Amino acid sequence: MTLLSGSTRATRRDLLKGAGALTLGIASISLLAACGGGAAPAPTSAAATPAPQGATGAAPAATPTPQPQAAAATPAAQGNPPSGKKGEVSWLVRTGPVENKWEKEVAIPAFQKANPDIKINLIIVPWDQFDPKLFTLFAGGTPVDVWSHWGRSGFADYVHKGMVADLTPHINSSNYDLSGFAPGVVDIYKVNGKYMGMPLLTTFGTPLFYNANLFQQANIDPPPVDWKSPWSWEQFVEAGKKLTKDYGTPTGTYGISYTQNIQQLAYLGGGDAFLPEHYQTGLAKTTKLDSPEVLAGVEAVYNLIYKDKVSPTPQLSSALSSGNVDPFRAQKLAITVDGGWQYWNYKPQIHDFKWAVGADPKLQTNKNVTYTDPWMLSSKSADPESAWKFIAYLVSEEGQTAYITATGTPPTRTKLIDKWLDDFTGPTGMSKEQLQKVTSGALENGVESVNHLFVGYDEISKAIDQVMGDVWAGKKTPKEGLAAAKAQVDVVLASIK
Repeated sequence: MTLLSGSTRATRRDLLKGAGALTLGIASISLLAACGGGAAPAPTSAAATPAPQGATGAAPAATPTPQPQAAAATPAAQGNPPSGKKGEVSWLVRTGPVENKWEKEVAIPAFQKANPDIKINLIIVPWDQFDPKLFTLFAGGTPVDVWSHWGRSGFADYVHKGMVADLTPHINSSNYDLSGFAPGVVDIYKVNGKYMGMPLLTTFGTPLFYNANLFQQANIDPPPVDWKSPWSWEQFVEAGKKLTKDYGTPTGTYGISYTQNIQQLAYLGGGDAFLPEHYQTGLAKTTKLDSPEVLAGVEAVYNLIYKDKVSPTPQLSSALSSGNVDPFRAQKLAITVDGGWQYWNYKPQIHDFKWAVGADPKLQTNKNVTYTDPWMLSSKSADPESAWKFIAYLVSEEGQTAYITATGTPPTRTKLIDKWLDDFTGPTGMSKEQLQKVTSGALENGVESVNHLFVGYDEISKAIDQVMGDVWAGKKTPKEGLAAAKAQVDVVLASIK
């Protein structure tokens, strides 16, 4: 099974819950992430699939994606079980006020008006209940028809379990035009030449978000928007030092938070934590977690905390995040290198300062993780033709226009990117040309999140996080942690069949 056909560059999420717990713990506060469990559009997280939240809503991630914002009580599942009848399409989605409003008031009415003979049965479940609900319905013989990877599992898990239908016959029979999608995004979910998913959103990678007001006060020039001419790591650290004040106190200002997603840290050090066969088939029996390149990337971010003292320790992170406050939005943090779901998190929530976006700094490389979420069709659907019609609408120009308008998530259709860029010039204070350069550069320099593409990534990420948590807390050296993580992950990989 080839999970990636052609380029692995693309688009998707770092609310990575397992592999990407952020230095400041911001992942747990994020409102959105492309994948994982979030309330609105959140993409998929980095280690265990993030749990982002809805774009312009109140409320984090998809694959490894952060967790949704804490609520007083866990929301209950909504909707009726699938009937298995012709003419009815069951659509399983995550809980999130922004997305759910769009689903109920825009997407379903528009589709059913054009297709009055098809009824859409919307089933809404919280992120932590998403996979249990999905698997239970499949096991019970009444599977849902359409869903995305918005629980702890990723696309590769569903394909590996035989749950996902090949869309190629539907694409061919309906003469569906794929040329309108951004280069590469449709091929991300192509398996052995077969299209197994259609892209609904991307995150424009894992860029550098910064507080422009704090930069101005510190008399620091903004980071470059050109990924081919980025800050060096030394320039990045120097800026962090100038932006850090009263280090060690919960009332201080901290210069930098850099994602701890092991995939991106490996790229930072000039290598990869995983083997080529992992990218080709989703399965491998070992890793390169203990390689010198991965160590170099981990040490660079570790040093931001313990040597350079521009990033807070986990203990300080907890204090800064007290009360579910995002330190970046509270202006306690000047720079955060985080998943692109922050575009649609920050736009509706930050009004008292200007925030902007730059290219990631370069150590050995500045290759970044991207997050793209697909709609999938059940291999057991009782009415695959109707389900395909619904998916085709959701990723159509009309369907995506409504979605990005409601949520703020970046589109996967090339024609709609201009509209998205126009919508973000005001909030960021950047020109359309600057935004276009930083977003397109992130995709050109990006690799799809492995939490979407590796079988069993939830267990892989848990094994990594179990050990690496001690590294970020200063209890183990990076070398000790990576050696232990490799040993544990190799055991997990050996158990995956």
